[in-house]
Parts: sequence; C-alpha cells; structure tokens
Amino acid sequence: PDGRDVVLLQNVYLTLDGWERYEAEKSGKIAGRYGFIAMKFDHPILDPFIRDVVKPAIREGIGYELLDMRDVARTGIIDNIMRTQIRDAAFVIVDLTHDNPGAYWEAGYAEGLGKPVLYICEKRKFKKAKTHFDTNHSTTVQWDHQDGDTFCQELIATLRRSPILFS
Repeated sequence: PDGRDVVLLQNVYLTLDGWERYEAEKSGKIAGRYGFIAMKFDHPILDPFIRDVVKPAIREGIGYELLDMRDVARTGIIDNIMRTQIRDAAFVIVDLTHDNPGAYWEAGYAEGLGKPVLYICEKRKFKKAKTHFDTNHSTTVQWDHQDGDTFCQELIATLRRSPILFS
C-alpha cells in the first residue's frame, strides 16, 4: 500500500449521532443484556448458590445473564477486563457477605458509571454485623442458601423496579 491508505484511515468523521453513541458507549450508558456480580470466589456455600440458584433465576425472571469474572476470563489485564464488563453491564449485583474489598471497589466503580447496583448479603451476617457504613443505607436483599426461592423472588422484584433496566 502507498502512503495514501494511511492518510485515509486517519480521516474518520463522526456525525453528531455517531459522536453521541461513541460517548455513550465509552461511559457505559449503553448496556448489554447481562448483569455482573461482584463476590468472593471459591466459597463452599456462596459459589453453588449463585451458580445453581441465582443465575438461573435471573435468566428466567428478567431474561438477563448474570456473569462473574470467571465467566469472562481471557487474556489481558484482569482489571481492564473487569472494568469493561462492569461498564457494559445493564446492572451490577454486589455480595457484601465477606466484606470483600474488591466487591466494594466494583460497586463504587459501577455506581460512578451510573449503573444500577443492588447489594446482597447473607441474612445472618447482615443481622449480626450489617455492612460497611457506606452501603448499610442502600437496598440490600438478604439471602439464605436454604431459602433460595424467597431470595430470588425479592431479587427479581427489586431488579424489575430499576428504572434504568425497565424504563
């Protein structure tokens, strides 16, 4: 190729609509058909509860997939992959049961992007110690792995009330 090919690639113009779409995508205002969950991994109760109860309930209840970082593992810098997944998610669920600093960070990042963030916490832990003071005033759906049906009904109802998801 001659030098003109390179010059042509540099002359890209966006319409106003195109520029607005670019900015919306870059800032996470255009969301995919999935939710993202931030949680502690490799927990003997939480992992199967999320995999076998919560993910299917969200798929059946509102038609969205629920992904965690293990679902999207690929090459690259994990922090950038996580930021992209959160940016492109329709909503973020954050489990606060284990006071995981990473989950709190992911919640803050999602809230900063304007994503709907729904907190969940194991019922006994929440009643005993609450969550960090920055989140203890936020909607938190309490879960009990022995009563997944009640939890999932409340979770789905709370997600359906999200004006960003279903407006």
